[in-house]
Amino acid sequence: MPVIVPLADAIEETRKSARKRPLPDPGLHLFMLAACLLLLILAAIGAWRFPDPLWKTLAGVGAAMIPISLLPAILLHDCSKFERRDAALTIPWSLVLALLIPSIAVLSGRLHFALRDALFIKADRLFGVSVPEVVAWCASHPRIGAIFDRSYSLIFWIMPAAIVIPALAGKKEAAERFLVANVIAFFVALPMFTVWPAVGPWYGFGFAGNALQKACEASIVALHGSGVEEAVGVVCFPSFHVIWATLSAAALWSVKRLRLVSVIVAGLIVISTVTTGWHYLSDVAGGLAVTAFALASAKWTLRRNFGLSHDGPARD
Repeated sequence: MPVIVPLADAIEETRKSARKRPLPDPGLHLFMLAACLLLLILAAIGAWRFPDPLWKTLAGVGAAMIPISLLPAILLHDCSKFERRDAALTIPWSLVLALLIPSIAVLSGRLHFALRDALFIKADRLFGVSVPEVVAWCASHPRIGAIFDRSYSLIFWIMPAAIVIPALAGKKEAAERFLVANVIAFFVALPMFTVWPAVGPWYGFGFAGNALQKACEASIVALHGSGVEEAVGVVCFPSFHVIWATLSAAALWSVKRLRLVSVIVAGLIVISTVTTGWHYLSDVAGGLAVTAFALASAKWTLRRNFGLSHDGPARD
């Protein structure tokens, strides 16, 4: 009897503790599981149809990094910070997306659809914009051109910040909307850049590109020909620099101190896609349209389909 009573008390305490530690809302994670399984199937088909060492590298990175990316959520759960835990759970899903998307983008290039640079040149003429003239103007104003040249690579700073900062700051709504919007944006853009592939303005208009642009050109042309082991660049339309920059700014808007900085950085990135000659103006327009649709769809999906209303009281 003396042993049974403490055991019963321990079981009851465990049950009470479990009630105080709610599990994450399942809707978002079921959505992400379905989306990532579909992406994984596409990546597996690509690896089988077009043997590529890229998937082995990505699998190794995932095996090492995904468990580490779960640590913030585990620690926050142990500290009973459940709202912050749910926000932090977007980090491993973002990592999974980052590992799966490159293989699928490369696969799209290997389907051998004809390059459509001429189509985007016609679209730019309808906008009344000449990318070669924009590039030439920036070259004649080196200080301004240098700002935009440096701004193009800021995507590699703003996007990781958008993944990590709202998630660790407990901005659950912003973190989840950013995650779902990225999934929607990629699935919307995938058929576009698969069926309407292009290289870029320097290739279409025939002006001199820099060394990285030439490497990107060789990569895309090879992908649409006999194939290539390593892809330097794949997607032209719609511009994922634009999509990721604007989605990142929307996520970082949830952090008041970063609002102005994130908007300025995102704006510079968007403008730099044209001033550096990397993208047609139609790529930018397409990227902005995809972003607007993705954000609106993500907000609707989170609030309606999953029943994940963020208007209720916090559970921390």
